Amino acid sequence: MKKKIFMLALMISFILPAYADTVFFMKPVTKEIEKSDANKIIKNLEANVKSKLNSVSYQDVSKAKLKKFGKCGMKPECWSENAGDEDFQYVLLSLISMNEDEEVTVRLVLINIEDEEVVDDESKTYDYADDANDKAIFAQIRKLSAFGDIKGGSKSKSADKERKKRERELEEKRKEEERLAKEREKKKRLEEERQRREEEEEIARLEKERARRESEKKKEQASKKKSLKDNAEKLERVRELVLEMCSQGKYNAAIKAITSEKVSSLKCECEEDAKIHALKTQLLNFNNVREQILKGVEVKNSSLILDNIEAAKALDESIVEGGTEFSQKVDKYAATGWLARGKEMEKANKYVEANEAYEKCAEIDPEKTECSDWLNSKDKIVKAIYDKANVMKNFNPTKAKELLRSILKIVTAENEHYKKAEQDLQQLEY
Repeated sequence: MKKKIFMLALMISFILPAYADTVFFMKPVTKEIEKSDANKIIKNLEANVKSKLNSVSYQDVSKAKLKKFGKCGMKPECWSENAGDEDFQYVLLSLISMNEDEEVTVRLVLINIEDEEVVDDESKTYDYADDANDKAIFAQIRKLSAFGDIKGGSKSKSADKERKKRERELEEKRKEEERLAKEREKKKRLEEERQRREEEEEIARLEKERARRESEKKKEQASKKKSLKDNAEKLERVRELVLEMCSQGKYNAAIKAITSEKVSSLKCECEEDAKIHALKTQLLNFNNVREQILKGVEVKNSSLILDNIEAAKALDESIVEGGTEFSQKVDKYAATGWLARGKEMEKANKYVEANEAYEKCAEIDPEKTECSDWLNSKDKIVKAIYDKANVMKNFNPTKAKELLRSILKIVTAENEHYKKAEQDLQQLEY
């Protein structure tokens, strides 16, 4: 407490300087104003600052310093850093500008270097440049809050009166601080006691809460563990049921079961999750290619059948070891596909490709009589091809040659039409 009182006394003794502080008058900045008008106002500014204030002009410092000060602008911290060791305590900045109505605005900014703060930033607008005369500028300068501190000459009466007033205020403040300090000390002791009791109660409450949460956490973990175990068992049963459905060829029922919302909600955070997900993916992929094959069988489209046979068989065998009934029927589906391909090629007059398709069909499924009948009727078919080529010799020789070449590829030289086709082909080519 004694130390604080001593500090207050020191503050009283140094609250105001014995002599006026010094202000550095920075070179005015002009904006959108005639040079002649600006020079008049600057002249009035300079005259007032020189005669009325204890000042240092920008004209009195070196160019190097002026350049350094010019970078600070309205940044108090910059002025403190670059002019802290100078013989002035304030910086007076000025901006003179003119608007479209030829009104002139004089803005004065006063910066306290030591306190690093802008103490004044005031503007005054004049109707005309001539209105900013010596008297008007001085009136504007007098409004600066620190005018008394930087006014030229010795300490003013108003400053002395202000100092005494501040001394009285500080003395009253000191006494009030002593009283408040005692009250604060008493309140502090009471507050510390109250906080100690509250802390003890809070510690007890937190310990009780911790014990309760720990108990709930253990119960929750035990419940979750049991739930996950139950889910794992349920998922295993689901997977076994789905595989059983697949082995019986009940694919739609199997897919419906494994993709149901009830099954999807079962999670065990174990390997069974991955197994169910893999089985679901396999089933959906298998069902997609199986449907393509069945659609191909229905509409007699060879591409839909043959392009999906191998993928469907591989997926089927990966779902159920050895495959389901689908794998047992896959050869018949493939034979149907080659039969459809043979008819497509025959219709397109591509007899070589048709012959290959019928041969594969008969090889895969000897019971496909349509394929074996076609192969057994080659003499008749070759004759039809030869007759067609013979008709085309005169108006489409290219197509005729193509038909004749196909005869050479689908029958042997023993066939009566083989030699005819060979001879006609030589005649057409030469």
